[in-house]
Amino acid sequence: MNQIEDKLPPTRSSSVGRECFFHILLTLGLFASITFVPFAGFISGILTPAPTAISVLRWGYPLAWIVPGGSSLAGIVALAALDMGHSIPYFMALLGMGLVLGHGIRSQWRIERTVGLSCLVVIGMSCILLVIAYVQTQGEMVRLIEQDLRNAVAGAVKSLGSQGPEAQALEASLLDNVPMIVRIMPGIMVSCTLGVAWLNLLVVRRYCRTVALEGCIGQRLCHWKAPEFFVWIAIGGGLMTLLPWSDFHYPGTNVIIVLGSVYFLQGLAIVAFYFDKFKIPVFPRALVYAILFLQQFASVATAALGLFDMWFDFRRLKKPA
Repeated sequence: MNQIEDKLPPTRSSSVGRECFFHILLTLGLFASITFVPFAGFISGILTPAPTAISVLRWGYPLAWIVPGGSSLAGIVALAALDMGHSIPYFMALLGMGLVLGHGIRSQWRIERTVGLSCLVVIGMSCILLVIAYVQTQGEMVRLIEQDLRNAVAGAVKSLGSQGPEAQALEASLLDNVPMIVRIMPGIMVSCTLGVAWLNLLVVRRYCRTVALEGCIGQRLCHWKAPEFFVWIAIGGGLMTLLPWSDFHYPGTNVIIVLGSVYFLQGLAIVAFYFDKFKIPVFPRALVYAILFLQQFASVATAALGLFDMWFDFRRLKKPA
């Protein structure tokens, strides 16, 4: 830890107050953008943990508590005043994610440990809320979620302004898939949480490079690979979907969704490795990344690339025996 602190820029007491105030305002603004800025606000809102992570990395404890503490106090008051109290647990979970991310980078944890533990904060909060909702609905939570989703599908199709055979067929197809969508939601939620943590990790690492804190980055992302035992979990999830007992199909599908996201990130690391190796300019990189994220076949191919890296070692990172 002392080596990390030696690499950090000196802290000036006269500027700490201003920086903390700025980080608190930035945290509140990022979270508020989810509600008040359509579409683009969601993209910026998932960066809510970043200011807290940067404060932990920048100052350490106890000064780092000022940003999440001040943000949580101001956020609770503001959300309650706006009659948005239901958003408070999610806001607190994102602040917790930022604390773990910052502490992990400052402590030189491995990437999978930093991201995994930060995700557990949000997943743990979500599980608590799900248990509360399950108790309040007396076990009818899944049915109510399905009903809400059906109403949302019907409203979305109606908003298209078309009542022809094609619109009716589309609505019927979506409604038929509602039970499946609800049952794979756990995997989707974990994957989304993983993506949020990874994106915030990228932002914090970019901050380190901007302020010349390269020494705080212990492991290059383009060299990262998932733990090898993950492949057996992925294989187990695939086998569960093939079993004749339907009760195992959805749990297996959720496992595949989560591990698919992990290997997608590993595939991106392989792509970034060769971008760096051949010094590809920024614009072609951005274009390729956009295709990998937005094109379904490219996304699946990227996840497969990450998975098969376990055996083929595309970056030649393994040391010879």
